[in-house]
Amino acid sequence: MALIGALNAGISGLMAQVMRIGVIGDNIANVDTVGFKQSRVNFETMLSETINLGSAPQGNLGGVDPMQIGKGVLVASIGHNFTRGSLNATGIASDLAIEDTGDMASSFFILNDAQGAPVYSRDGAFTLNPQNNLYSPASGDIVQGYMADFNTFTITPGSSLQNILIPLGELSIARQTTEATFTGNLNGGGSVSDSGSLLESQALYDASDNPATLSTLLTDLKTDPGTGPVSLGLHTGDQIVITCSKGGSSAELPVATFTIGDPPPTGGTTLGDLLNFLQGKLGINADPANQTYGAERLDKTSSVPTPVNGTVNLVADGGTYTVTANSLKNSAVDFGAMGVQAGDFIRFLSGGSAGQIVQISNVSGDTLTFAEDLATLPATGDTFAVNEAAGVTLGGTGAGLNPSSADGKIRIDGNAGDANSLSNLVIKSNSHQLLSFTNLANAEGESTRTHATVYDSLGTAHTVSFTFALQSATDSGNTFRYFAESNDNYGTNRCVGSGTIQFDTEGQFVSATPDPVSIDLTGTGANPIFTFTPDFGGIVGLSRDDHVGVAMTDQDGLEAGTLMDYNINTDGIVTGVFDNGQQRTLAQIALARFANPDGLVAEGGNVYRVGVNSGPPMVGTPGTMGRGAIKSGYLEESNVDLAKQLTDLIVGQRAFQANARTISTADQMLQELVSLLK
Repeated sequence: MALIGALNAGISGLMAQVMRIGVIGDNIANVDTVGFKQSRVNFETMLSETINLGSAPQGNLGGVDPMQIGKGVLVASIGHNFTRGSLNATGIASDLAIEDTGDMASSFFILNDAQGAPVYSRDGAFTLNPQNNLYSPASGDIVQGYMADFNTFTITPGSSLQNILIPLGELSIARQTTEATFTGNLNGGGSVSDSGSLLESQALYDASDNPATLSTLLTDLKTDPGTGPVSLGLHTGDQIVITCSKGGSSAELPVATFTIGDPPPTGGTTLGDLLNFLQGKLGINADPANQTYGAERLDKTSSVPTPVNGTVNLVADGGTYTVTANSLKNSAVDFGAMGVQAGDFIRFLSGGSAGQIVQISNVSGDTLTFAEDLATLPATGDTFAVNEAAGVTLGGTGAGLNPSSADGKIRIDGNAGDANSLSNLVIKSNSHQLLSFTNLANAEGESTRTHATVYDSLGTAHTVSFTFALQSATDSGNTFRYFAESNDNYGTNRCVGSGTIQFDTEGQFVSATPDPVSIDLTGTGANPIFTFTPDFGGIVGLSRDDHVGVAMTDQDGLEAGTLMDYNINTDGIVTGVFDNGQQRTLAQIALARFANPDGLVAEGGNVYRVGVNSGPPMVGTPGTMGRGAIKSGYLEESNVDLAKQLTDLIVGQRAFQANARTISTADQMLQELVSLLK
């Protein structure tokens, strides 16, 4: 029986070493497999035959040890060695490796196989498939993680796992401008902008040869060439084309086309509709809230054109002036007879009240009533001037008509400052000029213009013109007013904003009241109300004629950009890089951590599945709860120690030979025993 036992022991040893050699061979074969974890065979004794149980010490005897004969060897386990392999730099962004917090590789990439079931791997040799999913090209399994909302580019915490999608060449974004920064110098030593352009047309008549009113139909309009009213020959559907220069002969405004019979903003039917269209397309800011005055008011009672102005001499000082917070009275004049009318502006030019501009709400002989209270009352010696309100009006008497011009004449009052000057105004239809205009006053005063390019929510570029005019000069510093215009504004009005910039007596920026510039983009598909705030803090107001100019130096909007590249951070965040310079979060790669990686079930293709003894996957973001960090541009090498495997191979071979010798020796002994029986 003992010889048979020796044979069985030898056979078990052969079988165990064969298995060991197989494991070593697999390790050696995978010495260059990405993320491979080497295996090892652990042996255990099979059974032991007990010959004598032995005995305990008695008396003077020290006891007898048991006598046992082993019956061979078993493979106790074949386990993976989940130590981390070295990281090899590849320079390919989609190649990923996991850098665990300790020596053990307990974190794994999560992939979905062909059946949509999760598998786990240390092999991060990924790339993008034709659908722009991050996947393993060897198996086709798709990498899992958390996707961002491509509208907000934020990842919702606790969201479910999804296929990682990186839509190169397909995803486009833009960023709307919210702030624009300006720098430069405004000439604080220039002359105050005290007047705007004043143009007046020839008289217009209606179908009954009466002076035209705002309600006169455009198709009924007539002019008088000197022999009596003659029809302009306009018909429904005709286009009236308006061209004009602003700020100089080379500063052409965009051509504006008004279609008779079209609803606003592209047309209308009455003369009032045309005047509203004309005012907007000429970029005349007529908003009273922004104190937009135009030409100087000329005294009608004077034989020589003389601006309406004066020097306050209060009654208390022996003069004729009485001033309250909301009125100014000069008993020596008749403001109404001079031509001052409600809607005009009074500007205080010197003294303690200098810089104040208020609109006149009522004119009653020698008294002007203001639409709002003065902050500082003028004193004797303070000077003032009166300006017409900027806008396009129709001369005549009656509701909505301007008595400053004769009946039926169009009166165009541009904003003050030479950069706002209007010239070369031509109004045509069917290639024939409809009206001629007389220039009654020129725009005057220190001003300059610049252009800024900003972007809406779709990334479309829009040009906004900024005109800066010196509004007042006082003992405490200068104030410039800016006018913002854009031809992209929906409707008839180019004006999209206005405000003031104040400088101290050393020309340094003090403050600004920039109402946000607002462009109406109705019908463009972009956010219909496009608003941004100009920042004028970088502008100075020094007195330099040779160095005047303002420019937009920065703005936070961007034109539309397409996703062209990406990078992956250590926390697994996939950041998209767009060709407009923007970067956005696209996704975050998830990792799974196992309490016992040895319990995973290895499958082909460098993947594992959850085993009964692995514990459940603890899924989350890299770098949290013991999960490793991700290294982009690296791959984890196999952890096979080739030198040790070759050594173990020699040991295994010798052990196999020794077990074979046990079998051959027992066989020879059996043969000897059998020969004794012959």
